[in-house]
Amino acid sequence: MANYFPAKDADFIAWLANFLVVANANLVPLGIIAGDLTPISTLQPTYSTNLNDVEAKKAALASAVDTKDATKDAIIQKLRIVVNKIQANPAVAPALKSQLGISTHEGGHYPQHPIPPSELLAELLPDGSIELDWSRNGNAPGTQFVIEYCLAPSTTWTLLDVVTKTSFIHSGHPLGKAIQYWVKARKNSETSGASNIAVVNAGGVV
Repeated sequence: MANYFPAKDADFIAWLANFLVVANANLVPLGIIAGDLTPISTLQPTYSTNLNDVEAKKAALASAVDTKDATKDAIIQKLRIVVNKIQANPAVAPALKSQLGISTHEGGHYPQHPIPPSELLAELLPDGSIELDWSRNGNAPGTQFVIEYCLAPSTTWTLLDVVTKTSFIHSGHPLGKAIQYWVKARKNSETSGASNIAVVNAGGVV
């Protein structure tokens, strides 16, 4: 595609409208006829409608992701109440805790020092943003999670955000580049090692 076509959709709509106005006003000097422009003019409103639909779906997707995250947080909050009761019961065997998939730390419900989060996953969403999810891996509620990323081919890791949830939406990132993520747990002034690395490129998860 020639580079005089704007890459941004909104800019392209304005460019196209101007092109058609100028072209229709100068058919003779341009050596074209109105029929040459008719197929383009016919598609113009369809493209505008398609773009509006995409923007509406992006907004709906963002809302759906927020709703999903809120529901997950609500479930986790209620789960913690039950898990804390189980952890406080000395009669519950570590093997049974393992079957439940909860931590079996001895000497307390949670580790004294932050430990690396686990099971980090990155998913490219339809709107181009990237959703990150990970396991707190036994770290106590209120533990901060430090999210860092690295853009290929660089090997420098950059701070993205610090959250207490176990999910994050990364938007506004460079397109067409592979992005690596890892997450660290931070408690007071101590920071754990990094989680596993999750990698996403423009085409999806690597």
